[in-house]
Amino acid sequence: MVRARRSFLETGLYEPLRAEITKAVCEAAPGEMVDAGCGEGWYSCHILSELTKIVAEPFLSGIDISPEALRYAAKRAKEMGVFNQSSWAVASVSHLPIGTASCDCIINLFAPCEPKEFRRILRPDGLLIRVIPLEKHLWELKCAVYDQPYQNRPVLSAPEGFRLEELIPVKATITVSGEELSNLFSMTPYAHKTSASDAAKLDEIASLDTTISFGILKCRKDTP
Repeated sequence: MVRARRSFLETGLYEPLRAEITKAVCEAAPGEMVDAGCGEGWYSCHILSELTKIVAEPFLSGIDISPEALRYAAKRAKEMGVFNQSSWAVASVSHLPIGTASCDCIINLFAPCEPKEFRRILRPDGLLIRVIPLEKHLWELKCAVYDQPYQNRPVLSAPEGFRLEELIPVKATITVSGEELSNLFSMTPYAHKTSASDAAKLDEIASLDTTISFGILKCRKDTP
């Protein structure tokens, strides 16, 4: 999954999403940022690079349970010239190796959400940016694989202890083919829940236009 996600993201097909997340973070201009479930750092390294243009010495802490993903993330940070402004740790998002009330912003992209732990590490009035797939995300891909595809059921409210400031929808149509199509499917949770016969249907498809549909939830830590 890590290799498939890394390869697919390098195509730039999810750039519309990354651009909107980057905009949301840069508007808040945090000095200390945590990526809870950072994966290969494709989103957060870019955000950090952009933050350096508007914030003096911003710092990123990237947390993930996959050592392989973190090796890619650290390499990316070096390539982008932001390695000295970042740290990378193997840990669970439910037990973050981050000090209490020590960060301004958490990004939590397609990863488990732990509101109690997120509140612990955020400073007062800190920002949480979550990204979740909306109802029709990858709908055409699902239709190509499953006889009875189902829509996602996103929760569009703020986690407990947070208030929702803004919901930013991101929707586009992308064209995927060959190895890109295989990588896109492999990086989703569907890949582990799909029979070999259904997954093999993608081998017969030369190219596919599919919807990408995300919700960016900007949430603010409630003050007790």
